[in-house]
Amino acid sequence: MSRKVLFIQPPLTLEERYGKLAEGGSSAPPLGIAQVAAVIRESRDYDVGLLDAAALNLTIEETLGRIRSFNPDIIGITAVTPSIYKASLLAKAIRKENPEGPIIIGGPHVTAVPEETLRMYPEFDFGVVGEGEDTILELLSAMRGERKLQDVKGILFREEDGRVRMTPRRPFITDMDRLPFPAWDLLPDLDTYYRPPIFSVKKLPSTSLVTTRGCPGKCTFCDTSVFGQRVRGFSPEYVMSMITKLHDEYGIRDILFDDDCAPLLKSRFERILDMLAGSGLDLSWSCNARINNVTPELLKKMKRAGCWQIAYGIESGSQKILDFYKKGITVRQIEDALEWTKDAGIMTKGFFMIGNPLETIETMEETIRFARRVRLDDFQVTSFTPLPGSGVYPVAAQYGSFDNDYRKMNLWNIVFVPNGLTKDDIERYSKKAFRQFYFRPSVVLSYMRRIYSWRHFTELMKGFKSLLKFLSSKGGTDGSA
Repeated sequence: MSRKVLFIQPPLTLEERYGKLAEGGSSAPPLGIAQVAAVIRESRDYDVGLLDAAALNLTIEETLGRIRSFNPDIIGITAVTPSIYKASLLAKAIRKENPEGPIIIGGPHVTAVPEETLRMYPEFDFGVVGEGEDTILELLSAMRGERKLQDVKGILFREEDGRVRMTPRRPFITDMDRLPFPAWDLLPDLDTYYRPPIFSVKKLPSTSLVTTRGCPGKCTFCDTSVFGQRVRGFSPEYVMSMITKLHDEYGIRDILFDDDCAPLLKSRFERILDMLAGSGLDLSWSCNARINNVTPELLKKMKRAGCWQIAYGIESGSQKILDFYKKGITVRQIEDALEWTKDAGIMTKGFFMIGNPLETIETMEETIRFARRVRLDDFQVTSFTPLPGSGVYPVAAQYGSFDNDYRKMNLWNIVFVPNGLTKDDIERYSKKAFRQFYFRPSVVLSYMRRIYSWRHFTELMKGFKSLLKFLSSKGGTDGSA
């Protein structure tokens, strides 16, 4: 009889992810564990289940009820930094009911701080570090006594004396086409239970898709420990097969390519553009890109292939701040890329952060003026957050006060305040940035023109209500002073 393995995304509410901006928040399918679940299922040695408690808006107790129904022999939980605490609470609750069943923790948080995670949360028996597809297969094999734990690369486990032992890192997967498609069928209905950012969507139903792994950037605020800095991608043919499956079997009509930077691996990307342009699919799509990886010619080709929006990590309008972040770009390059994108007929979105170690009142003002001046259709500003695994994480306390509470590290709560500023300063300028960008007639009119359906309208109203709630609140996005 095959053993039963259940992969879980732990409960985490929109309020815990977005604070007072929860009504305008979004949620995406957990493609990481969907991919791992597909690999385990393909081995035919296990009965595999997947429970996305966050998407289903379950409590810990309700999640336990679903677990009891599946009755797994082994449980794997994934967690990012803001969800690691809830993952630990769930693991404790599972442990009370089943003291012997192995519990594995994987995902970005344990990869960023592996030994610390298992020491802090003794309810986890094993940790999977980095890409999990090959590692989890070998770990399950070791649990069956078919190999030694110490011979499995990329894991953490506890010795008999309780000490945490970590094996050498596993090399990154280079032939990504050997992986099966994510197990979308094991997830809740993509259109019903997942909430894309409504104005990063042109048609509905919409979903996200990741086609590359790795980012060559050296940004001080980023954690690249899961996928590394060498970029690898599924082949164009594989990507088109995934898109076609989503289109034909799940009714998807809009895709957000949620790669760190879609245009990397340029010849591969241009081949995908050619295939999209000639596919005849009823499909629109958007993507993320780096400022210095686009050209006017490429952008025109992207437009012909159906691209309607590009989101850029701009971060700041101050060159001093950009240099501190090690973005490798200039303010002029940002201006040019946005001009080229708009000229190609593609809408632009800019991601910004304020409150970094070198931030001042003057640089925050500079960023707000910049965001209003350049050709941006959408804007988002979050609080600078020294995430585990990032270059700035070990030294953040040298630059200011750092509340290293994982539960608050969702990019919206203010957990870091640089020397020379107060938490109130960061909150005030965050609100000012939102207010001055969005409360302009041209931006309001642009949003009204982009209402494609009644659902777009209702989601826009939710987002607007959420923004007003945030702007009128006292204290940070988490309600703190």
